[in-house]
Amino acid sequence: MFRLLDLPAEIRNQVYHEVLASDNARRPADNDDKPATYEFDLAILLVNKQIHHEARKAFQDNVFVKITTPWAESIDHISSEGKVPIIATGSKAENFGSFHLWILIDTPGISFNGSAFSMLICLEDLPAFTRMWHLSNLNHQGLNSHLRLNLNLKDPHFPDRKIPKGLQNRLLRPFGLVKGLHSLSVNGAKVLPSVAEALKKEQAVPDPSPEECLERATALKDTGNKSLQSGNYAAALQQYIDAFAAIHITVSGRKRHIHADGYYMRECASGVYVGQRSDYVRLIIRVKLVANIIQVYLKSKKWEDARFWGKRSIILFRSSLNGDDDDSLGSGEDKWAWVKQSATMGFPARAEMGKILYRTALASKELQLDDEVASLIRAAAIYLPHDDVVQTEKRILDER
Repeated sequence: MFRLLDLPAEIRNQVYHEVLASDNARRPADNDDKPATYEFDLAILLVNKQIHHEARKAFQDNVFVKITTPWAESIDHISSEGKVPIIATGSKAENFGSFHLWILIDTPGISFNGSAFSMLICLEDLPAFTRMWHLSNLNHQGLNSHLRLNLNLKDPHFPDRKIPKGLQNRLLRPFGLVKGLHSLSVNGAKVLPSVAEALKKEQAVPDPSPEECLERATALKDTGNKSLQSGNYAAALQQYIDAFAAIHITVSGRKRHIHADGYYMRECASGVYVGQRSDYVRLIIRVKLVANIIQVYLKSKKWEDARFWGKRSIILFRSSLNGDDDDSLGSGEDKWAWVKQSATMGFPARAEMGKILYRTALASKELQLDDEVASLIRAAAIYLPHDDVVQTEKRILDER
């Protein structure tokens, strides 16, 4: 057994960094519905005075951000909705002083005269926090006009030292997404005017309108279609994912997270979709993108991925119609009765939904899920009555 202090100083510093640096302390969540966590092994600071002195520098190299609001529910919202990892809350966050940025959020009517609720996050997670805030404002139009934001910079270890410009940019510029505030103040030791002005200029740039978002998504989808036709499947997949992002839907692996529904709850006032409901146009684009992504996976012979994307969309659509959220496609007429019922509704993207059903059938066929294939093809035939290929396959099934 060796003693830590017997190692060269450079090796000891590597050990301290491995134990105390935020990038090493970060632990991914066990599923995409939860944020990551941090596990700082602070016990090393208690070994003896010399190790405490040496290791403290590694911990001080981390950059922490403290967020304080008058609303207790904000902590859960930031964690659950924004998937922002929170290091500490309550008294631990309140008493923690080694932060570089203190974010205070309140309204003119509710200040910090009463209760205050604080949380601590790492600098690496600040963009996720501001993005969550940005999407919340889109979903609840006018939210930011009631909020005051106070940003307080400091060097927690050397109060009179100016924070380098690069770090000031990383701490302040993410708030360029947070637009339309009741008020903004940027304070602290030696805040660079150029950084503060850059932040305010970014905040002054308006968000793309729903019409612009829809047209951007459509253009990306069309570009993806060209890549798909030319056989560049990786490019097509990325362009479809970018199209989702343009309408505030994030795709991470097999997970899709839909944001800012409230932003699209109005009629398009201009552009190619003028006079149409923004939310309907968005729905149609979503369904088309899913159908095309399934096609990418089919062309790439990634049968499991193709079936997953199709199955998920079919189950979600079925659940929206009859409340059946069973995580299986099932077989039998009663399980698929919703298809005939919905076929008479004239819902948006009916043909695209038919393509999803049929392409999912092709993936299931490759996976030898024969009962599932038959049900999917019969369902696709209802939505695609004029598709000769689908109708022929249905007739073959019926003649068996």
